[in-house]
Amino acid sequence: DVDIVITTALIPGRPAPRLLTAADVAAMRPGSVVVDMAGAQGGNVEGTVAGRTVVTDNGVTLIGYTDLASRLPAQASQLFGTNLVNLLALATPGKDGRFAVDFDDVVQRAVTVVRAGAVTWPPPPVAVSAAPAATEPAASTAAPVPARKSRLTPAGRFGLIGLGMAIMFLLIAFAPAQLAENLTVFALAVVIGYYVIGKVHHALHTPLMSVTNAISGIVVIGALLQVGHESTLVTVLSFVAILLTSVNIFGGFAVTRRMLSMFSRGES
Repeated sequence: DVDIVITTALIPGRPAPRLLTAADVAAMRPGSVVVDMAGAQGGNVEGTVAGRTVVTDNGVTLIGYTDLASRLPAQASQLFGTNLVNLLALATPGKDGRFAVDFDDVVQRAVTVVRAGAVTWPPPPVAVSAAPAATEPAASTAAPVPARKSRLTPAGRFGLIGLGMAIMFLLIAFAPAQLAENLTVFALAVVIGYYVIGKVHHALHTPLMSVTNAISGIVVIGALLQVGHESTLVTVLSFVAILLTSVNIFGGFAVTRRMLSMFSRGES
């Protein structure tokens, strides 16, 4: 379901755990990329080669570089500097530049080598809470099987559609003329607006933007049909609706395009 995977699972002193098998990689689309940051310890992905880039038979690129920090010097320096700033802020709680190392803090204790002339390295092992003991299962451990939700048969589905059409026909038949006109405009706006936005390729939408743009398309179509209304108030409200929803639609496309440009390779 994804085209880019970044794995970072590492266990000190042990081989990296296997997260993706060869079958998982084979199921990815051609052109997909996997960045295995655990390549030096064997990799989280089956097929990763430490220090190299491998392209599988189905066109998936496996990146197993072990020198990613030197390949990304600016980002690595920023992350390292952020860690140092946070460490100094932790060691100077008074914000006056004076160190006040708290040995009860696991982080400060682990990085302290000498204190008051005494060697404090290596630090003691970090105490962890014991896992709760497994309780004996009760006599009847079989969980009740949830009942399957009954799905509508084609005949039932068409029956509901027919019932809805009959109710709509009765509403229009006995409703005032203005209400019938409004219902017709609303139905047309829903259908046309949905199909106009629904035909846009999914690559141009994020999931949230596709929903909001579809709603905005419905509003735009409905407002366009009401612009020429004889009432000045209706015309003004329609114009405002068109203006606001157009900003939403074009703004959504602009944001999506900017997001997609982050993944496109620039001209060298």
